[in-house]
Amino acid sequence: MTAAPSTNATTTRLTTVVSYGVLLLLIYLVFRICEPFLSALGWAAILATFFYPMHKRLAKRLSSVQASVVSTLAVTILLIAPAILLTTLFVRQAVSISRGVQHSIVEQHAPVIAKGWSWIAQHVPGMDPNADIFETLEQGIEKQAGFLAERLGTILKNIAAFVFDLFVMIFAMFYFFRDAGKILGAVRSILPFDAAHQEAMIVQIRELISASVTTSMAVAAIQGALGGLGFAVVGLPAPVFWGVAMAFFSLIPVVGSGLIFVPASLWLGFTGHWGRAVLLLAICAGISTIVDNVVRPLLLGGRTELSGLVIFIGVVGGVNLFGMLGLVLGPILVAIAAGVLSVYRESAESPPITAG
Repeated sequence: MTAAPSTNATTTRLTTVVSYGVLLLLIYLVFRICEPFLSALGWAAILATFFYPMHKRLAKRLSSVQASVVSTLAVTILLIAPAILLTTLFVRQAVSISRGVQHSIVEQHAPVIAKGWSWIAQHVPGMDPNADIFETLEQGIEKQAGFLAERLGTILKNIAAFVFDLFVMIFAMFYFFRDAGKILGAVRSILPFDAAHQEAMIVQIRELISASVTTSMAVAAIQGALGGLGFAVVGLPAPVFWGVAMAFFSLIPVVGSGLIFVPASLWLGFTGHWGRAVLLLAICAGISTIVDNVVRPLLLGGRTELSGLVIFIGVVGGVNLFGMLGLVLGPILVAIAAGVLSVYRESAESPPITAG
C-alpha cells in the first residue's frame, strides 16, 4: 500500500525527463533544419527591425498584408539592390587593383620607390640597402592577387546559393513585418522579467541600437561615400573600393578613415602630385571633421551611446563569428547585452517596493 506514492513519483519524474528530452531533441532538429537559412533569416530580422517604424506608419493606412508587401519592396529597392551593386563594384575593383598595382608600382614609380627605399635603409638599423625591394613587392602582390583570385572563385561558385539566400531573406522579411507584433509578444513571454522591467529593457535596447549601431553605420556610410567621391575627384583608381575601405575603417576609434586617405595623400605627394594630395587630404579630413562634430551629434540627439571601441570590437568580432552578417549583428548583440545589463543593474539598485 505504501509503494504506490513512490511509484507514482518515479513515473512522474520519468515522464518529465522524457518530455524535456523530446523537447530538446525537437529544438535540435528544428535548429538543424533552419541552419542553412540562419544567415538569410538574420539579415531579414535586422532589416525588418530597422525599418519597422516606417512599416508602422504604412500599417495605419493599409492592411497588414499590403503594408508588409510595400515595406518589403521598399527595403529591397532602396537598400538591398544598391548593396548588391556596391558589392559587385567593390569585388571588381579589388580584382582590378590586384592586377594593376604591380605594373603601377614597378614600372611607373620605380625611381621614387628606389630612392625612398635607399633613404630608409640608410637611416634604419638592420635594413639592407642592397635588397631588391621590387622583388619583395612582386612576391607580396602575387600572393595577394592569388588570394583575391581564390576568393573570387569561391564567390562565383556560390552565386546560386547567394541568389537563393537573397530570396529567402526577402520572403522572410515580409513575414517579419506582418507578424512583428506576435513575434514581440512571444519574446516578451519568455523573458524572465516582470512587465515593467521587460518594457524598460526593450526601450533601453532600442535606444542603444538606434544611438550606437544606426549612428555608427550611417556615419560610416557617409564617410565612405564622400571619401570615395574624393578619390574619384583627384583621379585615383577604384574609388568604390577605397570608399568601402574608408567606411569600414571609420569605425576604428581615433584614427578612423585616416588610415586610408592619409597614405593615399602621401602617395600622391611622393609621386609628384602635391596639388592633388592636398586636395584629397582637405576633402577627406574635412568630411571626417564635419561628420564627427556635426552629423554624429545630430543623429545621436543627446542619447546615450556605446563606446566607439565597443562598436569596433562588435563589428570585427561579429564578422569573425558570423561572417558578413556580423557586420551589423555583432554591434546589435553588444547593444542588447548592454541594455539587459543596464536594466538589471538599475532594478538591483532600486529600493524594493513595500506595501503602504
